Amino acid sequence: MTATELEKMARLEDRYWWFVGRRFIVRSLVQRFWKPQANPALILDLGCGTGGSFSLLRNWGMVIGLDNSPVALNFARKRGMKRLALGDAQFLPFDENSFDLVAVLDVLEHLDDDCQALQEIWRVLKPKGAVVFTVPAFMSLWSVHDIALAHKRRYLYHEIHDKFVQAGFKLLHLSYAICPLLPAVFVFRKLQNLLMRNKEPATALIELPEPLNRFLITLLQLEAALLPFVRLPFGVSLVGLAEKTPKHGE
Repeated sequence: MTATELEKMARLEDRYWWFVGRRFIVRSLVQRFWKPQANPALILDLGCGTGGSFSLLRNWGMVIGLDNSPVALNFARKRGMKRLALGDAQFLPFDENSFDLVAVLDVLEHLDDDCQALQEIWRVLKPKGAVVFTVPAFMSLWSVHDIALAHKRRYLYHEIHDKFVQAGFKLLHLSYAICPLLPAVFVFRKLQNLLMRNKEPATALIELPEPLNRFLITLLQLEAALLPFVRLPFGVSLVGLAEKTPKHGE
């Protein structure tokens, strides 16, 4: 991701509907399905980016952020994150059985080997530790937005489910998310592809009029209240929480 896109993200993360809504969704799943085994819990914000999730995650324990971008870590540091590490999600620089919770929010789609990263997350989690995650859904939504964000893929339900199970996790909950906005996002992404043809790829992070931004946040807040109890049939993203279980023979 370019420095320009990182700067845009840092500027929008505290108030833009997508990021605010995602935090509501993550909060609802963590509060419903995760029971900390330690106090304070040790939390890894894996692929922390510019630090937009720090204000949420620190409510549950001590947060360590890791990212492969020094520019992103500088933005995270300005948010007050002190425990930061430069590293690769596919080769984590932490001991096994270190963390109570790993948050990997819109990160797996950036990696060459997402299965290797899941193995690493399993390794650094304590027994019964949990991972909360979001990933983009449906390759039919692929657009210049994905290219600008350096995505490698988007996922279907069964794809992300199977990858977590194969890595040794028990899925406590998995659902599509940002469901009501799927039609609008689909149309917008297709139009963006047409309008951006032969131009430098750019994200779909477009500032909206404040009343519309607030409406979308409220819509996702309502979805977040519902998500722990249902599995939505479609959406722009997939969101889930999984627990580390012993691998065969251990």
